[in-house]
Amino acid sequence: MASASFTRDEVILALDVLYSSENGRVTADSDEIKELSSLLNRLPIHPVENRRADFRSNTGISQQIMSYRSSCNTGKRDPDVGSLFFTVAFEYENKLDELHAVAQAIRKNEEAFVAQFGSPLEDQGFPEGILMGHLHRMIERRDGKKVPVKDRCEICKIKPVLYYRNGEQLLENHLVVAPTRMDHSKRYGAERFMTVCPTCHAALHRYRPWVTRESCEDILR
Repeated sequence: MASASFTRDEVILALDVLYSSENGRVTADSDEIKELSSLLNRLPIHPVENRRADFRSNTGISQQIMSYRSSCNTGKRDPDVGSLFFTVAFEYENKLDELHAVAQAIRKNEEAFVAQFGSPLEDQGFPEGILMGHLHRMIERRDGKKVPVKDRCEICKIKPVLYYRNGEQLLENHLVVAPTRMDHSKRYGAERFMTVCPTCHAALHRYRPWVTRESCEDILR
C-alpha cells in the first residue's frame, strides 16, 4: 500500500513545527515531532484501514520536513516531498503568524475531530483545510439552526422565495467567526450569524482574509 500523501491540514501542522523550531531543524527524537506524530495518528483525516504500520511515524515526518527544508535551501526540489508543502509554504510565505494560528486552532479543537467525518468532499475550498472546514460547518449546523433566517441574503440581497419554489428553505446561516478563532466548546448566539444564499455562503468560505459582517460585501465584484 502506498504511503498516504500529506493533506493540507497535515502540511500546515508540519510547517508550523518547522517554523517554530529554534534552528529550523527537527529530528525524529524531538518532542515536537513525537507530538506531531501522535496528533496526526489521532486525527481522522485518513481512514485507519488505509494506513500502513509506519503511518506518520516520527522518522517519516521528520524526513519529509527536512527534505522540504533541504529543497528550499538548495533550490532543487526533492521528488519525495509532496507538492502541497511548496504550495502551502508559498501561500503563507509572509503570513507565518496566520499559519501558526491555523495550526493552533486545529490543536485546540482536536476533540471535535475525533469522529470519522466523511469524505474529502467536506473540504469545500477552505484554505485552512478539511478539518477547520468541517469544524466550521459543524458549529454552523449546531448553533445556526437555533437562529431564524431572514427573508433575503444579507450580501447579494436576493430573495429566493421570489424565484424558487420552497425558496425560503434555501437561505442559510453563516458563522461570521474566523476559523482561527473558533472554539467548539463554546456556543455561538444569533449575533455571530448572518443570513446568506448558498452561492454567497460558498464564496465566504473560500474568501480570505476572512470577512466580518461589516466587510462581507468585499466578496462581490
